[in-house]
Amino acid sequence: MTKRKKHPKLRVARNMPPLYHTLPGEKYSHRKSEVLKWLSERPALIEHVFTDVSNSKDIFYNPETGKWQGVDYEEDEE
Repeated sequence: MTKRKKHPKLRVARNMPPLYHTLPGEKYSHRKSEVLKWLSERPALIEHVFTDVSNSKDIFYNPETGKWQGVDYEEDEE
């Protein structure tokens, strides 16, 4: 089994201060996670996630609309 190399942009998390992922005495909520908020405020990290998702072909760019979308997205037909 080969060990996967960590991308340098992921190293930004090495400087994260002490934060709660689940606030004490509360149920977990991704909306209240201090960790997720801190990570989401790191542009290089978000760009890395976008690159990984687009390289995985789970999203694609439509040059006609200028938008990205998920490969399994189905628009509601009304």
